[in-house]
Amino acid sequence: MAKINFKEKQRYDDKPVLILLGIFGTAAAVSGVQFLLQNQQNYLRASVALATAIALGGLIWWLRSLRLKVSVSEKNIKYKLSPLHDKKRSVAWKDVEKCEIVKTPEIAQWSGGNISFNREKRISLTGRNGLALQTKEGENLFIGVKNVDELEKTLERIDFA
Repeated sequence: MAKINFKEKQRYDDKPVLILLGIFGTAAAVSGVQFLLQNQQNYLRASVALATAIALGGLIWWLRSLRLKVSVSEKNIKYKLSPLHDKKRSVAWKDVEKCEIVKTPEIAQWSGGNISFNREKRISLTGRNGLALQTKEGENLFIGVKNVDELEKTLERIDFA
């Protein structure tokens, strides 16, 4: 069993998105209750507003349940994005053609400059910070990490050959 040199656990915590969803959900719930308390009750509008509030609450719950585990060893990179992946996925270093550390400033993540159209499979809860890989089969993979500096130090110590 290979020694794990880097290990990280993440969860979704993009506060501006969660706050906006919470505000819209609260507004939908309040408007739904207001439709019910009016003299001429409008059950259709109330049910749509309350269903929207419930859906937004469910979306917040689902986003908060997202977990990403990343580990890097001398042999491979393992990752699992729960609840989307049922088991760990692995990429062996011998199958990697190109490896690059990507650091994006936090403000740039909201500018749209981090959008890529190169058919990259992105596994990230931290925006565009992490490890960009290209396999020998031509697959592009991006694995997001929060502690990019520690990952960079780890990759400098690993012998890929």
